[in-house]
This record gives sequence, C-alpha cells and structure tokens, in this order.
Amino acid sequence: MLCRHYMLTHPSTVLDTDPLSDALQVMVRKHHQEILVVTEDGRWAGELTSFVFSRLLMPADAGEGPTAADVALAETAADVDNRLLPYLGRPVADFADKDIPTVEPDTPLTDALRHLSKGILRLPVVEGPDQKLVGALSSLTILRRFQF
Repeated sequence: MLCRHYMLTHPSTVLDTDPLSDALQVMVRKHHQEILVVTEDGRWAGELTSFVFSRLLMPADAGEGPTAADVALAETAADVDNRLLPYLGRPVADFADKDIPTVEPDTPLTDALRHLSKGILRLPVVEGPDQKLVGALSSLTILRRFQF
C-alpha cells in the first residue's frame, strides 16, 4: 500500500503569512493539536503545534517547586492571556516547525508508519520538487478505514 491510499486529501492548513491569532482560532475551533502551514502557492512550509502556545504562555521566571506554585496561585487569567498578546500579530512562519519528515503520495505506507510510530502526529504528504502539499497522514487517518 502507498500513502496515497490512506492520506487525507484536504487537511486543515494556515498560510505562513497569517497572523498567529488566526492559526490559534482555527486550531481551537477545529480542536487540532497541530496544523499544517503552507505558502500562498500551496507549498508545505511547516507545522504549528499547540506546544508552541504552551511555551509562549509560560511565565518568564517559571521555575519549579513551592515558589513556582505560589506564583501560579497569585496570577490571574488575564496575566496568562497577556503573555500571549505580543505574539498574536506575528506571522505563523515565525513559529512553524520546518524540521519534520514528509512523505510523497507514492511512498510505501510502511515508511510513513515508521515515522508515526516514533511519535510524529501527522505527516505532510508533498509532491514534486516544490513540495506542494497534497495531503496529510496520521495514525488516525489510517485507522479510519477500519470498521470497529
């Protein structure tokens, strides 16, 4: 079997030039932990994960132990929200991870499964030297074909 037989052909994406706030809205609305990033002409440009937001929401002086717990109890929801505000207008490209594996439609499914078994959540499926995004593949995408 090949990746083309299992891939999702229209994955959710955001443009690399979109503000981070737009990507966050899409991820929350669609309940996605990650979203693929593309250029205006459809080339794969990276992946944005919810881990980025977790890092941005951390206080600058986040430590561990009793002192950190005391600081956390003293802060408000507005304090946490305000840590994210400076980043919301910046382009998604500033936060996208470009260092994840990709597969092509004619890549054997076993090659994709090797990546997925190592903890990759979703593989971009790209085509040609310009890396045009044509789909995405995840363990759940593969499992959706099964009748449980």
